[in-house]
Amino acid sequence: MRRALTVGLIALGFVLMIVGYFASAPWGAESVSNSDPGFAFAPAVFVLGVIVAFSSALVYELYDDRRER
Repeated sequence: MRRALTVGLIALGFVLMIVGYFASAPWGAESVSNSDPGFAFAPAVFVLGVIVAFSSALVYELYDDRRER
């Protein structure tokens, strides 16, 4: 369970980073004044993805996966 949860958080983090990157990149901008992100909080979504991916290490270390015998 611990491994699946960790991999899931890493995958979620990468998805958020990819969405945040492609939404904040100024694709086809002709000047700096036209280089606004696709939606207002795109850089925050990217940062949230980084935080989620790095927090997977905490989940891996803190989650106790021992089974009761």
